[in-house]
Amino acid sequence: MRPPHVTWARVVIAVFCLAAALALGCSSGGDSGSIGASFSASATAPTPRLIKMIQHSKNGSHVSVDVVSYGVDTTLDMYTFAFDVLIADPTVARFVANSEVAGGVLVPFAGQSIQAIADVGTLPGGGADNSRVVVGVSKLGGGVGNGVDAASEVVVRLTFALQKSGSTTLTFGGSPSAQVLNSVGTPIGNITFDAAAATLTGTQTTGGPY
Repeated sequence: MRPPHVTWARVVIAVFCLAAALALGCSSGGDSGSIGASFSASATAPTPRLIKMIQHSKNGSHVSVDVVSYGVDTTLDMYTFAFDVLIADPTVARFVANSEVAGGVLVPFAGQSIQAIADVGTLPGGGADNSRVVVGVSKLGGGVGNGVDAASEVVVRLTFALQKSGSTTLTFGGSPSAQVLNSVGTPIGNITFDAAAATLTGTQTTGGPY
C-alpha cells in the first residue's frame, strides 16, 4: 500500500504549532489569557504619624506597593521599622522575593547606613508562610534617628505578583504588633499603622487569536 500523502508544508506547520503550543499555547483561533493586577488603598485619610500602604506602580500581574509614613513631624527619633504585611489569600497574590527597596524616610547621618529586609514568614511546623511578609527597615551604625520633614516619605517598597483572578486584602501586623523603634530601641507609641485593609485584585485578561 502507498503511505498517506503528507506534504513537507504540513510537516513544517505541525512542528511550528507544537513549538508554539509548548511556549505560548498554540490554537486555531482561540484566546490566550493572562492576569492583570490592580491595587486599592484603604480609605484612611493621611494624617501625621500614620503609616499606610499606597500603590507605587503596576506592570502586568505585578504591583509595587509603597509603605508610606506621613508627616510633617521633625520631632520624631525614628530608627527602625518592624512590621508584617498580612496577605489574606496567598493563592491570589504572593510577595516577590528580594523585591524590597528601602525608601527615603530614614536619613543616614555620618557613619550610618540603611538596610531593608523582607521575606515570607515561617509556619509553626516549618515551611514558608506565604500569608505573612516579615519586614524590617533600619538604620545601622549607631547614632540617632530622624523625623519626617515632608508630607510623606516611603519606608519601603514591596512587590506582589497576582496568581489568579480574585481579590485579597493586605493589612499590617506584627509580633506582638507593628512597631517603629527609636534610636535606643524603645517603641514610639504615637505612630499608627493603618488598621484598615488595602486590596489587591487579579483580573483575567484576554488576548486575541494567534
